[in-house]
Amino acid sequence: MDPEEVRDPGAFLEGLSRRLDLSAACVAVTDLRGPGRGGWRDAEIKPAASVIKLVLLGAAYKAAASGTPFSTTIRIERRNWTGTWDPAADGVRDPEPPLRVGDTWTLEKLTEVMIRRSDNVAANTLIDFLGRADVTAFAQSAGLSATFVRHKLSSGTDVDDPDATGYNQMPARDAAALLALIARGELVSRAASEAMYATLAGQLNRELIAEALPPDAVYAGKTGELSAARNDAAIIRAPGREYVLAVYTQLPGPQGRPLIHAVTRAVDAFMRGGQTRPPP
Repeated sequence: MDPEEVRDPGAFLEGLSRRLDLSAACVAVTDLRGPGRGGWRDAEIKPAASVIKLVLLGAAYKAAASGTPFSTTIRIERRNWTGTWDPAADGVRDPEPPLRVGDTWTLEKLTEVMIRRSDNVAANTLIDFLGRADVTAFAQSAGLSATFVRHKLSSGTDVDDPDATGYNQMPARDAAALLALIARGELVSRAASEAMYATLAGQLNRELIAEALPPDAVYAGKTGELSAARNDAAIIRAPGREYVLAVYTQLPGPQGRPLIHAVTRAVDAFMRGGQTRPPP
């Protein structure tokens, strides 16, 4: 790549902050076709919401690589029950049935529905099965020094979690770093990374980064939502560009969604053009 064409995401985001109000946002960008990486407040500890499930995805594949068959069956327990997103309520078709207490699911299928439909019960079941300390150790070994899994996920109904030790933590920088490892085939193994990418590409919630991308771009990522936070972290592949974008907003949906859309459009235009400086 010509030095004049090297993308500098950090400088771009600094300029973008003068055009968009990013006071309630954390943004991380990694150029997968070059050395460029940068962020806007991306190391700050803000609610990751369901983006934390990315590290559970990686830990599940690590467990499989270490001898735990993906065909292992796991029982859905009452203690892990809580509210979760119902795709059908938003008119989104999900080929997988809902989880029910007493059912048994394979490790592979639980991992899939945890990501694709952001199933909180699946995530809580995997936290028990994989062990939160081991999941955190996996994150640290992958270089995600600020990522910790400390509690189960709750939505509407508080989950039984006597072993909770605090808040989950995964800043935008770590989410982007994990996705960059997957995109480069370096998380667990190349085969595992390709399988994880395929799962992320099947994400059912596509109203944030995915919705703002142009038709030539392919999204593979994980969204997150709380009452006052909307997040998304994704691998984006398109002609002439391949990059990771993570956007956390400390805003409810009506404000967070359009901000993520605006950031996505600006970053994609920058990555497509390869400018060294943000447009005026």
